[in-house]
Amino acid sequence: MGLDRRLGLALVALALAAPLAFGGCTSDDNAAPDPDETAAAPAPLTIGTLATQDSLPLWVAEERGYFAEEGLTDVEIVTFQSAQELQAAFTAGSVDALMTDIMVAANLQASGTDVVLETIMLGSETSQGRFAIVAAPGETFTSMQDLAGVPVGTASLTITEYVLDKLMEEAGVAAEDVVTEEVDKMPVRFQLLMEGQLRAASLPEPFVSLAVLQGATIVPGGDDTLAQSNISQSVLCVNREYAGTAGGAATVAGLLGAWDKAVTDINADPDSFRESLVTYARLPEPLSTTYAVSTYPTVTPPSAEMIQNVLNWMTEKGYLTADVTPEDLLP
Repeated sequence: MGLDRRLGLALVALALAAPLAFGGCTSDDNAAPDPDETAAAPAPLTIGTLATQDSLPLWVAEERGYFAEEGLTDVEIVTFQSAQELQAAFTAGSVDALMTDIMVAANLQASGTDVVLETIMLGSETSQGRFAIVAAPGETFTSMQDLAGVPVGTASLTITEYVLDKLMEEAGVAAEDVVTEEVDKMPVRFQLLMEGQLRAASLPEPFVSLAVLQGATIVPGGDDTLAQSNISQSVLCVNREYAGTAGGAATVAGLLGAWDKAVTDINADPDSFRESLVTYARLPEPLSTTYAVSTYPTVTPPSAEMIQNVLNWMTEKGYLTADVTPEDLLP
């Protein structure tokens, strides 16, 4: 065979082999990517809260390094002095998530800030997160019916007003006989109650326990942990735009994993976390050794029924500025 012929055959063979070689490379390039190599890096997260027991699992997760265990390296918990400041920071984008209630979340949604309720923080069970209607020292109300026509200290469009209305409804008191006195700031409301300038007030813990310790009484039928239905819940509300990004979604998943780890620890021995509660929730000194530390729910979004009950109440009160459904708020 001549040299030219041998060279020609060699070139043909090389040409035929080339597609096979390149085809093998193309097959590798189209293989499914390794999830560990393509997973989005968690985004930084700022969580806003108030100094209340609802956020104890967040503080415990921070203390015990559970955020880092979940791959989160940039989580900041910021405590605000008032709910109004907290909501303003969330609306402005200074915080990505906040501890709040369903009323606030619904109002945020209605006003154009798209939100998602990732979990109940306290109140998945009726026994968690007590709110109560407390009578001033010396008052002798024997039932919630006795409060018909009596001004009760609360604040409009808040969970304390919602609890008051629901407990009065359970007691058979007509809506027109529920009279309120507007006192926005909780410490002021508590003080007015203890001074007798309010005959009764709707309060959250730990103000309920502190009031009782100092001579006030819970009106019979006025404790929402003993109610016929589960009335009050606090929730972890996240900006849906943030949660919808790859990094935000990774962070939310890690946050919820850290939450569950902290909740498991707390529920195993609630009283051992009293010192943390005193520090972070600023538990009043008279309660520092006696206050009953709550148990907490593992990650559980509020039910559609819980949300709808609140939306119905807000609609009846004229508080909603736009239509909101449970589906708008759920993950």
